[in-house]
Amino acid sequence: MKTKLIFLAFYAFIGMLNIKAQCSLTPTITSPRLGVMFPDKVVFCNTETEVLSTQAYGTYQWYKQEWTWQTPNPNPWVAIPGATSQTLTIDGANDMLYYFKVEVTLNDCTAESPAIMADGYAYGLPSMLTTLTPGTYQQIDAGEYNVCEGASVTFENTFPVLYGVHTWYKCTPGNIPPVAGDPCIINGVVGDSYVATTSGEYGFYACTEYCPDQCEFLGLGGFVKLNFGIWSFCSLGTGETAPKKNDLSVYPNPTTQLLYIGKKSDKSYADISIVDVSGRVVFQKSNHQYNEAIDVSRLTAGNYFIISKSSDGRIYKNKFIKK
Repeated sequence: MKTKLIFLAFYAFIGMLNIKAQCSLTPTITSPRLGVMFPDKVVFCNTETEVLSTQAYGTYQWYKQEWTWQTPNPNPWVAIPGATSQTLTIDGANDMLYYFKVEVTLNDCTAESPAIMADGYAYGLPSMLTTLTPGTYQQIDAGEYNVCEGASVTFENTFPVLYGVHTWYKCTPGNIPPVAGDPCIINGVVGDSYVATTSGEYGFYACTEYCPDQCEFLGLGGFVKLNFGIWSFCSLGTGETAPKKNDLSVYPNPTTQLLYIGKKSDKSYADISIVDVSGRVVFQKSNHQYNEAIDVSRLTAGNYFIISKSSDGRIYKNKFIKK
């Protein structure tokens, strides 16, 4: 029995030595931009270089594997010649769409890091979304709108995640990149959106959040011109335009066929517009006399606004019902 115990103790001691000899190396790859946009990817900036690094070990060998859509990846891992230091510099010209890993040794142990990928560029040409409220605007040209006084227009960068600090303009800037004191800069606005309530030509210059040194100008072709005013199409239904004094007679109201508007002192009206509740202009007339009938028989039943502009520039806005 004693002999058996001695052998058991001996084998237990050998087992402990084997456990101690087992490797516990867990190398990982780190990089300034690794994981910033995607957990296991490096996305390049315009500088096109990125430094990969691992923890301190005895020796290093870096490998790369070409990306493919296939799973599992059939491409071989290839040892990078001369890549035997703790760091590895990769660049967008030669290393884009490759996987990387590092094999390290310490004493008698060898281990490999999990793979990471070098993806494409953090880039997107700047573009601007323009949001207008139905019934409050009319497009008069490419990139130009007449907008009802009191309404608002929202401008947004199409790529808000990509871009960081913005410089917003209300007219054509004198300098690109922006220069402090430029009267076209909207001071204090640096976010990825801007709400305009006054006339101007709007656009932006922005630097990418992921790559702070990479900045882009929207370009004058992407600017949008807004002309705020009291236009004939402006509708009370949206609530953005405050009415003028509504002491203009509109009769009969409701009506089935003929509608009269009148204020004898006005004599005539330079413009008459009828707008439905969606803001769509359904009738227009110039040089209307106050005692002339307006035929609305072709309009579908519902609520309408009639906007009248007198010869001296006064605006009247009234509601009527077509039965």
